[in-house]
Amino acid sequence: MTGLTRRSVIRAAMLTSAAAALAQSGTARAANESAAEFRIATWGGSWRDSVAKNIVAKMDLHGGAEDYVLGNPEDNLAKLVAAHRGGQIPFDVMECNPDQTSMLTTSGLFETLDYGKLPNAKAMPAWARDKCVVFTAASEDGIVYNEEKFSKAGIAPPKSYLDLQDPKLAGKVAFPDISHPQHWNAVVGLAMLAGGSEANMAPALKLVNEIKPAYFYAASTDLATRFGTGDIWAAPWMAGWAVRLKRSGVPIAITYPDFGGRIGALHPFSVGIVKGTPQLDEAYAFIDAYLSPDAGAAHCVATGSLPLNPLARSALAQDSVSRSLMILSDNGVENMFQIDWPRFDVRKWRDAWNRGVDR
Repeated sequence: MTGLTRRSVIRAAMLTSAAAALAQSGTARAANESAAEFRIATWGGSWRDSVAKNIVAKMDLHGGAEDYVLGNPEDNLAKLVAAHRGGQIPFDVMECNPDQTSMLTTSGLFETLDYGKLPNAKAMPAWARDKCVVFTAASEDGIVYNEEKFSKAGIAPPKSYLDLQDPKLAGKVAFPDISHPQHWNAVVGLAMLAGGSEANMAPALKLVNEIKPAYFYAASTDLATRFGTGDIWAAPWMAGWAVRLKRSGVPIAITYPDFGGRIGALHPFSVGIVKGTPQLDEAYAFIDAYLSPDAGAAHCVATGSLPLNPLARSALAQDSVSRSLMILSDNGVENMFQIDWPRFDVRKWRDAWNRGVDR
């Protein structure tokens, strides 16, 4: 179990009244009163809107309605643990982060997936089909930068996270805080540049402090605003937001750093089915729709994320902006770095980060 999931479980255990409070909430109450309501725990904003438009709209809910429990996966896991203690099912499916996978498999909170009910999963890479979750899409992480600002300032396009130390970028660099998904590949990438790894993160903190970020972003929406105003010129971030900004007219580009011979890094997202859900058929229909080439491609075009179904990636390649900023070939995707989470002591890194990062 990683530190992240430990913290989620501990938080739920300490808040002894959380289960009772959740049982009285509209979410838990409606879950019990209406077996026809299909509940999805997912991110908010444009991600939620795309899930509704491009995935749920393709499903047959048999006359029922859908609802969304919004939050990051850590918070949603804490809600699930608290609800479970009170005998509640707060949602039917949950979108998850990769560091949660091993814990979810052993937690007893999620159904063991029957891949016979997920025909679209056959096209997925083997690593994407786990026991209790299936990986659906991913962010492609690199260095997003304003190429117009770089050019005018005489700064070469960044090739490495260390290029963010350039004095000409002073006050113009943002870095993902530990609560943000893009934090993890960025800090592991920095550790690797100094001879470290997931098992030896000590070098990363020193390098982050040498970059001297103008601020540590916790929300991509805020960072997008600062890129749009020109306050921030570069940040370790994901291709998806680069796609969105470029569509809006911001002169954005992205560089994919080298991770020990692998180019760029993936941060994959997954979906699991909450154990005991009365909406089991709908849950399988939701996941299979998510994995379908058409719905998967439409969702990923809208969010700038990468579909893991190769057929969906072929459709995504027809979008000119996505094609210009993202790695879409099968070989390119397979050669992207992924964190070896069992080697990463997340709790230890959280402690080091909270004590040692200069703000």
